[in-house]
Formats: sequence, C-alpha cells, structure tokens
Amino acid sequence: MSSTAETAALLRAAGAVVAEPELRGPDVLAARLIPWWPLGRAMIKVPGLRVLVLRALRRSWPGALWFEVIRTRYMDDVVRAEVAAGATQLVVLGAGFDSRAHRLRDLLAGTTVFEVDQPDTSARKRARIRALPRVSNVHYLTIDFNRDDLAATLERGGYDPTARTVVVWSGVTQYLEAAGVEATLRWLSAQAPGSSVVFDYCWREVIEGTGLTPDALAAAREVASRGEPWLWGIRRGKAGEFLAGQGLRLVEDLDIPTAQSRYLRRADGTVQGPVWTFGGFVHAKTR
Repeated sequence: MSSTAETAALLRAAGAVVAEPELRGPDVLAARLIPWWPLGRAMIKVPGLRVLVLRALRRSWPGALWFEVIRTRYMDDVVRAEVAAGATQLVVLGAGFDSRAHRLRDLLAGTTVFEVDQPDTSARKRARIRALPRVSNVHYLTIDFNRDDLAATLERGGYDPTARTVVVWSGVTQYLEAAGVEATLRWLSAQAPGSSVVFDYCWREVIEGTGLTPDALAAAREVASRGEPWLWGIRRGKAGEFLAGQGLRLVEDLDIPTAQSRYLRRADGTVQGPVWTFGGFVHAKTR
C-alpha cells in the first residue's frame, strides 16, 4: 500500500493549502513527507504552483481531495476527544506518512505513540521524519497485517495492554482480507476499558460490484490499476451489527453527506464537494 500512502500524503498536503480557511485540511506537515519534498516545499511557498497542483488533483481524482480533508479532520477530532477522556496510548495502524505524532505533539506530549506499518513503508517514513519537528514518544513497529500477530508486535514494542488506547486506522481496511480486519478488531475489543478505534471503510456492495456509483467505480479502477484492489467492506447500514460481532460498541457511523456538511461547510452555508461516496467512517469503543 506504499503508493496509496504517498498519494494520501499528497492529498493531505494539497488540502492544507486550500485557499478558504474553513475548508482547509489540518495536515500542515504532509508536504514534508511526500517523496518529492522539493515539490511539497514549492507547493507551500509558490501560490501559482499550489493552484496548478490543486487543479491537477481535482481533475485526476474527483472527490479524493475533499475526502482526505474530511478523513483527516474527523480522525483528528476523535484523537483529541479520546486523549481528553484519558487515553494514554495512540496506535496508528498502517501509519504510512501520517504526521499526527509531530503535528499534534502538544496534545500527545503525555501519550505514547505506536506507528505500525509494513517494513518498506515504515523505513521510508523514518527516513523522512528528519523534515518534521522532533518528538521522542514514537515507536515504529513493522507488521504484515494479513499474517502477523498484532498483539505480539505491539508487546515487543513496549505497548501496555492495560492502558486506555485510541487506534487510528486510516485508509487501510479496504485493502485487507476479512480475517485480518476481524482479528485486529477482536484484539481491540480485549484492550483496556474505554479504548477506541476510528477507521474508514468502503461498502461491501462496492467490493461486490453491486453498489458502484460513478466516483466509486473510478476510485476502484484507480486503486486496482496500481495493483492494490479493494478487498474488504461493511454492508451499508450494518456497521453497528458488524462491530458488535467483533465485541465492540459503535459510537458513530459517519456517512459522507453528514461528514461533508460537518467539515466542508463555508461561512455562507454552502457545502464544498464533490466527495468520494463509497463508504463511511466508524468510531467504536470497547464494551
């Protein structure tokens, strides 16, 4: 999923330089982590290039830019709420080029962060963090989510299963086999009381080819063309039922129209779009 991780970082970098403040994405550090850091730096400093990059992204991935803005904002909100409620560990699964440990370093100063990803992506991430503000509370762990044991991987890295934890799982579940997703969620269900997870997902109908809106079809073709097809999803309206089967309690199943209204509303009341509409966002807790 390395190319997907880099694409997501590029979208976050573009979202952070959107002209309208109320629509702007929060990941002001993403440009420093994209593989073409000089381009990222130029995007920040050269307004003309910024406009060209934004136009290219909107043309190439209709709805992807605003989907990434929503996803980042929502997951940030969940992390803030959970840390305020007492979470002392943050686990970022499939971390890619996530910058939260650095971008939210004041919020996370008393929190231990575990970034878990495939070895090659993790190595590239660690090579690039020199461009970010320094933090000392991050542990980088490597895993194959479809085969390796998450609990054992975290335990070797110093994770405390008795501490309240918030898990961020961004842009990962749809690329995994069902057994890998379910094993991870069952692991979470056994963690300390009050622990939680936030993740995005696509509808099972999209995976089966029976619920393909035009933008979902375009997105599915794009990821499949990169050799990273979607494999897993939840049936529409069934997130609570699915999570209960994994021993978790649904806090929110946020659909795209509601998320769009919440995070992409201008001061004049109009809502920015388009946004990819092939799934949603889930926040769930241990029972």
